[in-house]
Amino acid sequence: MHAKRILVPVSLQSNDADALRFIEALSRDFLVYATLLHVVNLNIFGLGRRVLDELCREHEQRLRALTKLFFEDCRLPQLRVRLDRPHEEILAEAEAEHAELIVMASPKPSRLKWRLSPATVERVVQNAPCPTLVLPRVWRITPEQYREAMRPENARPDFASATDCPAVF
Repeated sequence: MHAKRILVPVSLQSNDADALRFIEALSRDFLVYATLLHVVNLNIFGLGRRVLDELCREHEQRLRALTKLFFEDCRLPQLRVRLDRPHEEILAEAEAEHAELIVMASPKPSRLKWRLSPATVERVVQNAPCPTLVLPRVWRITPEQYREAMRPENARPDFASATDCPAVF
């Protein structure tokens, strides 16, 4: 079984850790190759390359510190920081990394939702090159409950096995 490539967009501003918790719990039981992506959305034109590089390094350090809270050193995911529109950069990273799954935390609803364009999550789901899992805002399942449900003995029986099905002629 090969490692599954999972892209996890992370927002450092909202301190949202649901996706990180989910991937960390998943990586304990399955072989996962995770890439954590933070997109810096600047509406400022004309910034020098040196300023942009420094901004990327600062966000990468913050992402690395957040990652160390959730992952052991032996299972640290790959970190990426991109500059531009979030939904476009998430889709571009998914294409570049050949992601097999995108895991995103659901954003908090906006009071001005009816006046704004579709949210980043909606745009990613609509245009993603692979399946996208959007975690609910309220996480009601603990990692222990998730691991228990994923154990092989709790899996559904295989009704299509050759020994259980009578031959039909």
